[in-house]
Amino acid sequence: MKTSFGFGSQLTQLGKKLLFVYGTIYVLELIFEHWLKIPVVSVLKLSPLGSGSFHFWEIFTHPFIHNPYSPLSFLISCIVFYFFAAPVEDAFGPKRFLTLFYASALGGALCGLAFSGVSGFNVPFLGMMPSLLSLIVIFGLLRPEATILLMFILPVKAKYLSYGIIIITALTFLAKANPHGAYHLGGILFGYVYFRNPRNVFDFKLMYLTFSAWRLKRKRSGFTVIDGYKEKKDKDTPTYH
Repeated sequence: MKTSFGFGSQLTQLGKKLLFVYGTIYVLELIFEHWLKIPVVSVLKLSPLGSGSFHFWEIFTHPFIHNPYSPLSFLISCIVFYFFAAPVEDAFGPKRFLTLFYASALGGALCGLAFSGVSGFNVPFLGMMPSLLSLIVIFGLLRPEATILLMFILPVKAKYLSYGIIIITALTFLAKANPHGAYHLGGILFGYVYFRNPRNVFDFKLMYLTFSAWRLKRKRSGFTVIDGYKEKKDKDTPTYH
């Protein structure tokens, strides 16, 4: 049974509260920045290490604010959240969903700061994009065969959208074409680790057992069973080559 995933997504109570919080904060940003001329964003966004503007609280405040000069990017982030938050929360539950969402934000911050001394990546960062990319990728893992109406027009399988996001994010990071690439990759990575359970991802015993099972399966695939013609009195077993 195919699952269509387009206009039918419904926000949960938690999702509605989060969108309300983000929307309220953004309206206050616009008022402070454009009307009161108070630069609140500069002290809340995540500044690169060594820039002289970094403060520890920015690690926790930067996911809640967005570019006050780009309302369209904020609205796009809200739309992405609207479509992907509910199904992921249904699978995880409210508490684990919140942990996933902000663990991805924290992972993005840590990776971004780690690369902030590299030329091309030493730029400030703000917004919830690392968490949103994490949600999209995890949705593709939860419902790989679901059909998503990309741009509300083009039907795409969720798994292909997830793979595409990972590949594009990685390539633009390696090419230094995206100054925020480290933040985005960090969000995806931490979200994936949380989804898989860190104990399973870094369990070397489980890795060894998985590898052993794969190697045994590969060896077995090299054998072919030939069940030739046998008389009824012939009780010999099939021949293995």
